[in-house]
Amino acid sequence: MGKTLRPEFTHRTNEDGSIQSYCSQCFATVSDAGDPKQLQSAEREHRCDSRLLEMVEKYRSISRLRSVA
Repeated sequence: MGKTLRPEFTHRTNEDGSIQSYCSQCFATVSDAGDPKQLQSAEREHRCDSRLLEMVEKYRSISRLRSVA
């Protein structure tokens, strides 16, 4: 059985001061919050969608093939 990795998140601050959070595993937007507590809560609750993870892995495989060619 594969182990579950805890996703890490990338943040971007918008012009209005809100913060967008992106999952580094599935690349989904996790939150667009003005309050850091809301952001942390959304990140704790986030679970990667297996379909997104599959698409990301396919893209990475294709990218590796292209970089070798």
